[in-house]
Amino acid sequence: MPKSLALVNSVYHLLTVVNLQHLAPPGEETDLLVSDITPGLQDLIPRLGETGLFARVLPVGSKDLGERFPMNQEGPAARCLEEGEAHLRWALGGELEGEYRRVLFPNFDWLARLLACRYSCPFYWVEDGFSSYVIDFARPDRAAVNRHPLGARLGERTEAALLYEPRLAMRGDGRKNLPLPKLSRQDGALRELLNFVFAYHPPQDLPPFLFLEQSFRAENIPGNDLELMAQCQQAVGPGRFGVKPHPRNGDHLLQALGLSRKVGLSVPWELFLLNQEPPRPTVLTVCSNGALSGRLCLGLEDDTVMLYKLYTGKVLWKENQVLSRYLEAFRRQFAGRNYYVPETVFELRNVLKVLGGQYGG
Repeated sequence: MPKSLALVNSVYHLLTVVNLQHLAPPGEETDLLVSDITPGLQDLIPRLGETGLFARVLPVGSKDLGERFPMNQEGPAARCLEEGEAHLRWALGGELEGEYRRVLFPNFDWLARLLACRYSCPFYWVEDGFSSYVIDFARPDRAAVNRHPLGARLGERTEAALLYEPRLAMRGDGRKNLPLPKLSRQDGALRELLNFVFAYHPPQDLPPFLFLEQSFRAENIPGNDLELMAQCQQAVGPGRFGVKPHPRNGDHLLQALGLSRKVGLSVPWELFLLNQEPPRPTVLTVCSNGALSGRLCLGLEDDTVMLYKLYTGKVLWKENQVLSRYLEAFRRQFAGRNYYVPETVFELRNVLKVLGGQYGG
């Protein structure tokens, strides 16, 4: 039987693909491509290889393609596609098979598009957070690359989206939405496997209220996220509050401003949840997918406070009405009783006081 091919661009993708291969029937082999999109992800390749889970684990250099060939510019997109096989050979760290029975991909990026030009097998789009539920990335009017016959092949070959909660999908692209198996906290073998890959050590002394920062500063998006952190800190007390910094921000501003002590949590948030027994920290964030992933991929219902209705910056959920509907559907249909979306700072402070056991306004 021909192998499968899987591509991962982030830790979230990697957790999902490792679980899929862990649960696959004996004899179903998969080659794994680990891209350079996320800093440090390729450092995990030796340990991934040691697990024996994949037939081969190969590095792939795809970040440069996105920088050299903007997908929304007709000329550069056409050049990349017409020189596609050469770019694919340059990006790959090893030779791929002549054919695969299926390809799993996480994003409609250059590498996935070039693989769709080479292989005619079915492609399956693996969840990448909010966007996989709400955005039709193959729509012709979304980007110039989709209007090129070669650029459109990935959309044409995509059989289905693989999602942790298919019922929440609202892209409107007509594709099937199939369920992904959740990461099971009862599966000791999976936990041992992932702990080895990431060299997991339990974090020490996490605060009871943990804010998951997003990459707004790295993307030069002005907003009031620092002010919201300060409001949360004041409501629960400095000693009970901390911020998990976003790696792309690359600074120590939060500590310099006194908003957080250093939080020693370098492992993937989902892996922490897979290992950590209750009580776990109450999660606060503007709109980080990490705050929802515990519910989406593990089925947990920990206390979660989403602050996107209080955020002033110009970001996707304000511009994209489908995403706004998704977040509302998530809140109404799926989030459970421990999920809070305050609409005023007064409501936020009271929610935090209740969660912190202060029971007062």
